Amino acid sequence: MNNVLQIFLIASLVLFFIIIIRFVAKKQLNLKYSLVWLLADIVMIVVTIFPQIVDIVGSFIGIASPVNTIFLFGGIFLILIVLTLTFIVSHMINRIYRMTQSIALLEKRIRELEK
Repeated sequence: MNNVLQIFLIASLVLFFIIIIRFVAKKQLNLKYSLVWLLADIVMIVVTIFPQIVDIVGSFIGIASPVNTIFLFGGIFLILIVLTLTFIVSHMINRIYRMTQSIALLEKRIRELEK
């Protein structure tokens, strides 16, 4: 890997890490949802500093080209993000459903008390 590219990638990843931390500090992003991004950023920083890790991991799992290893782990990361978002949406749907039921019961009780 070219040294200029390596420095650019490290600087970009450190900036991304700082941005995520600032979002968490400003409460614009919940910490438990940002952990996947922070973990991915740390892994990318380590791989950028030590690019031979991609070769070692790729040969260990039987992938000949380092680019294919990167695509594989990129796909796994995307699946992890989609799974996390699906979990969040499912949890929110359940909360909204329960809240709607509670509101309906409270409205019914108010109407009964008004009579």
